[in-house]
Amino acid sequence: MSRIKALVMAAGLGERLRPLTNGIPKCLVRIGQRPLLDYWLESLIACGIREAVINTHAHREEMQRYIQAVNQRRGIRINESYEPRLLGTAGTITANREYLSDADQVVIVYADNFSNVDLSEMLAFHRSKQAQITMLLFRAEDPRRCGIVQLDSAGRVTRFEEKPEAPAGNLANGGVYIIESSLLSRIASMAATDLGFDVLPRLTGHIQGWIFNGYHLDIGTHSTYARAQLDAPSVLKSRGYFADGARPCVFLDRDGTLLEQVHYLKDPALVRLLPDSAAAIKRLRRHGFACVVITNQSQIGNNLLSEAELAAIHEEMYRQLTAEGAMLDAIYYCPTPGRQKDRTIVEHPDRKPGPGLLIRAAQELLLRLESSWMIGDMVSDVLAGTNANCYGSILLRTGKRLLDDELTVARRYPAANNLTEAVDRILQHRHQEAEQAQAAMRI
Repeated sequence: MSRIKALVMAAGLGERLRPLTNGIPKCLVRIGQRPLLDYWLESLIACGIREAVINTHAHREEMQRYIQAVNQRRGIRINESYEPRLLGTAGTITANREYLSDADQVVIVYADNFSNVDLSEMLAFHRSKQAQITMLLFRAEDPRRCGIVQLDSAGRVTRFEEKPEAPAGNLANGGVYIIESSLLSRIASMAATDLGFDVLPRLTGHIQGWIFNGYHLDIGTHSTYARAQLDAPSVLKSRGYFADGARPCVFLDRDGTLLEQVHYLKDPALVRLLPDSAAAIKRLRRHGFACVVITNQSQIGNNLLSEAELAAIHEEMYRQLTAEGAMLDAIYYCPTPGRQKDRTIVEHPDRKPGPGLLIRAAQELLLRLESSWMIGDMVSDVLAGTNANCYGSILLRTGKRLLDDELTVARRYPAANNLTEAVDRILQHRHQEAEQAQAAMRI
């Protein structure tokens, strides 16, 4: 499987958006109730990318806080590339070519665009064409402000002109590229500053155009930012979000739910996905659900497992999931040990059956709990979903055996023999909700 990394261009000053950008970088202005950059990172995760580098300059401390929070969730790993002096888009590629060199393809996005592009579709197109570079193209309302292309009959870019005074058309560069890593050295050898002015005109004939007919808008001015806010509810709905940018989520226990049950798992070599874990996650993501792991890890609190060892276990779990095309949005864990055998008692807010980690995930990822589900193999899992006010919880028969005094509580919850059955139930419910909504609209 190809290894993909991402380069996110996010260091712009955002001068035209002041005073909105007086205290934050442009990529962190809010669309709906979320920073614009959130949507790009989730798009990268959705197409199987786990590693990205983000260039920073303006308001670096705000960006560092944001990056630290994202890395703690472990859905995608971000490296910062700080530019004390702005290097330009081509200069940023050159500065990061060593970090990007071990990838097969590099996805480059300009983080000041608001878009409903599906990067997985663009990546599939790029591979089908065996292109060296694929460029997202859209129809620009004002071509003089964009890089304008002309294409041949095969869709290759034959001419590129950045911000032309007399545009030859309106087919414009959308600031999203997929580049074969073998081409990075050639770009670096140009010692150029700007992609549009200095690099792309010299690569015509090697660039494949991918015409995107969805929503794609540069929010660099107050007028376009205001337009994005008005358009956001419909754009976000097309991406599977609610109008405010929130998403439904399926929270997943780890051991006995995604992984084979191993007593006090310490060795990454013992990490084995249950047979249907990856397929179940992919189905949930296709239907717009975020997927977040919630796990009790009392071994850390009992000094039986280090944070580094836990990270290695999770990296191996991610490796196996990614190899099958499945991605998680985040992992949250509670290191606090339990002191009682009764798994229905909340001893600590974050330790299941406590709802703390689900609530925290909902706040940090903007998840709508009342539209979300919890799946796990223990009573403490399903109770955590109830205590967090999730719509529903499903108990799996795949992990630990229930204790006798848990059976009464367990009977209150629907049960499933495996993750596939649990996902079937959730998607059936979503289908029924959609049918009811359509019926109500016809009345």
